[in-house]
Amino acid sequence: MDKSTNPSIIIVGGGAFGTSTAYHLARRGYTNVKVLDRFSAPSKDAAATDLNKIVRYDYPNPLYTKLGLEAMAVWNGENNLLSGLFRPTGWIMAAHEMAQGFLQAAYESGQRAGSRKSELITAAETRQKWPAFTGDFKGWTNLWSPEAGWVPSAQALFRMATAASENGVQYVTGDRGWAQRLLYNDKGSCIGVLTKNGEAHLADCVILCTGANTAALIDAKDEIVARSHCVGVMQLTPEEVEKYQSLPVVDDFEQGILFPPDEDGLLKICSCRFITNYYNSHVRGASLGHSHEDFPEDGVPRQIEEEMREFVRDMIPELADREWVSTRMCWDGDTKDVNFRVCRSPTNDRLYIATAGSGHGFKFMPVIGKYVVDMLEGKMSEEYTDLWRWRFGEKPVKTGKEPHPWPERDLGELDGWKGRNKRTSAFDAPIQARL
Repeated sequence: MDKSTNPSIIIVGGGAFGTSTAYHLARRGYTNVKVLDRFSAPSKDAAATDLNKIVRYDYPNPLYTKLGLEAMAVWNGENNLLSGLFRPTGWIMAAHEMAQGFLQAAYESGQRAGSRKSELITAAETRQKWPAFTGDFKGWTNLWSPEAGWVPSAQALFRMATAASENGVQYVTGDRGWAQRLLYNDKGSCIGVLTKNGEAHLADCVILCTGANTAALIDAKDEIVARSHCVGVMQLTPEEVEKYQSLPVVDDFEQGILFPPDEDGLLKICSCRFITNYYNSHVRGASLGHSHEDFPEDGVPRQIEEEMREFVRDMIPELADREWVSTRMCWDGDTKDVNFRVCRSPTNDRLYIATAGSGHGFKFMPVIGKYVVDMLEGKMSEEYTDLWRWRFGEKPVKTGKEPHPWPERDLGELDGWKGRNKRTSAFDAPIQARL
């Protein structure tokens, strides 16, 4: 794409990938950029619109380690857009039988990248280092990474979207921004987007940053599958906040993720046992996201709630039966190989894809948009071009290094999630209060 012609660009989706792309397009001098999203920033259905997300660089693949270190430099940096948001609590990556290969490969990749601070620690060493952990961690193998931490992700997304807007990016929301289908000319080239109000938004190129709903706009049902982490939030007392605030993030790839309490005393638990949504998808054969706007009272399935509580019981048994402030499903677009898709459309000119965070994309928000713009300009390196290419549903070879090996289930197989938050909508309130 030739920047000198000042092309008109539409980005569909205002989550982490879409927002970062908009921001970096504006920084690189593009002046005719429009973001379409059903919701104002931070987009309500974006996976990034959450209390917090992990920031780290420990990956078996050195290309993600390199990208993670680049993003970490921004999160840790001073006097930039995202300064002050990163909480350097450290991070424990844990495995049992199924994820041991991934854990070991992540450790070795970090060592090769120059980090000498990560170390494997025993359950006894974990309890000694953090006495607030009173569980027995039976069967756990732990990798301690002191340079990692977490970020209040909705705040970060809002900051970057605001900066993009201030730099000339046009945000179109509501029915005017709610994409219904893509528009093509008689040659099959994508020429724009039709939105809910019947308006045709035309552009020289369209970039899909649509995450869990990508298969609603293009034939992606075999490439990008909507999968959900299930999330529960507990309210701690001031005394409990003082007790637990020094804990690291704990990411057990076979069970879940625990975040230390934030400034409002909210402690988040996230399941790593994914669910799909073929059950009530309006696109035949596709798993799509389950909108928080359309189904605001729905929460976490009963079976996964029980598993999340068992996960807490391994670490802090005294909190395992605490009442939730609220629960919800957090939907992302996932690929079989857990790699992003940052590439040209395999079927249509003037259409690009930049999505599929696959449950680990947010941490790269400061820099991923730069790579998307490189892709548009034909400047992305061969190694990332190959890593993020469209694979036509190809199944990766099993290597024993899968990060989340637990078998997925579909929403239709589970119960207890419909209307479980009917008495409260408290989950979103703390997010909005921070913006």
